[in-house]
Amino acid sequence: MIGTRTGTVAARLAAPVAVLAALLAVAPPVATAETGSAGLEFYSPAADLVPGEHGSVIRSRPLTGDPALPGARNYLVLYRSVDTQGAPVAVSGTLAVPEGEPPAGGWPLISWAHGTTGTADICAPSRDTDPSFPAHDYTALARDIQARWIAAGYAVAQTDYQGLGTPGAHGYLIGEAEQRAVADIATAARVVAPEVGTRWVAMGHSQGGQAAIFANARSQQWAPGMRLLGSVAMAPASHLGPVVRGLGVIGHAGIAADRVPAGSVAFLPLFLRGAETVAPIDPSTFLAPQALSMLGQADNRCVAQLRAADSWGGLDPGTVFTDDPHLDALTGVLDANDPSSLPLTTPLLVQQGSGDTVVLPLATDAMVARQRIAGQAVDYRTYSGIDHRGLLDAGYDDALAWVNTRFGR
Repeated sequence: MIGTRTGTVAARLAAPVAVLAALLAVAPPVATAETGSAGLEFYSPAADLVPGEHGSVIRSRPLTGDPALPGARNYLVLYRSVDTQGAPVAVSGTLAVPEGEPPAGGWPLISWAHGTTGTADICAPSRDTDPSFPAHDYTALARDIQARWIAAGYAVAQTDYQGLGTPGAHGYLIGEAEQRAVADIATAARVVAPEVGTRWVAMGHSQGGQAAIFANARSQQWAPGMRLLGSVAMAPASHLGPVVRGLGVIGHAGIAADRVPAGSVAFLPLFLRGAETVAPIDPSTFLAPQALSMLGQADNRCVAQLRAADSWGGLDPGTVFTDDPHLDALTGVLDANDPSSLPLTTPLLVQQGSGDTVVLPLATDAMVARQRIAGQAVDYRTYSGIDHRGLLDAGYDDALAWVNTRFGR
């Protein structure tokens, strides 16, 4: 049933609940970057170090081993951004710069927006130093693809996003916060490694695909010192407001259990934590008692653990919501952060696997249709039988050719 484009209205509402990215180089921004800070202290700077120009660097240190990429000089970076309330925040991430001499104009840059790992600090990809990391299976797979970009002659920066690993709450699927983190690490990359050029592409998968589309729409204005050439969005999250509303309706009707893929409701606490960063949300007005009692697990578990039988993955989808759930506050935030109607500023490549049961083809089809109806420049590629994670590998060659064209390579 999952991934089909026909079926009952209830199925179309319920199934996507699993839905749940040659100019000459100019002088890099002037910034004073502190080096060092061992261990997890790196992620928590003194309060007086955080204010400053967004995209400037607080500190950096060389990386070896995971999460470093082969064939590159690697850095752990703590840089400045601005949250959606206008306050300065520290954001962590990594930077990998190819070894050897850069081309004229500096190394072309990929700013990589990662897919869902969770909202707890322990889920930040830059903390993946060994296989015990809770999301290692996903982040290691993404690094394998990033290493291919290094081999192709691109520098790769990857943000952890605001509040993931660093102080503050993570604005999960809050597009403005995500695009700022993606754009600001692109600017910060040139502070850490001046041989990185000013031209860049935003690229992301799943959550990061949504972030890459927001970067396309808004990063040119946010980071005018850099030149965004386009965005690549792999299985981007979209249409989550209708999905949650639909789940509330069919759950009350008693038909959710056999319509919703196992583990899908594990994304709900992440939706909530993200929405809480921009709006007052009272989960007691829509979550049933058992689900409400487990909400705090989003603060200390990553998505794989949330999908386990002893967590949200063990809940009957039909019993997650109250009989009369008041979902407007949550779904209003999700609707406001849907990328489907964003005004694009540069070309966009969207990739989607037909076998994806996390971000369904129907949702991405609808997103692309809305963008094209609005006259947006969208190149849409689909991959037969490819699932959510498999898209990273299956779509690489097309993405490389598309990005090379943007850079005139």
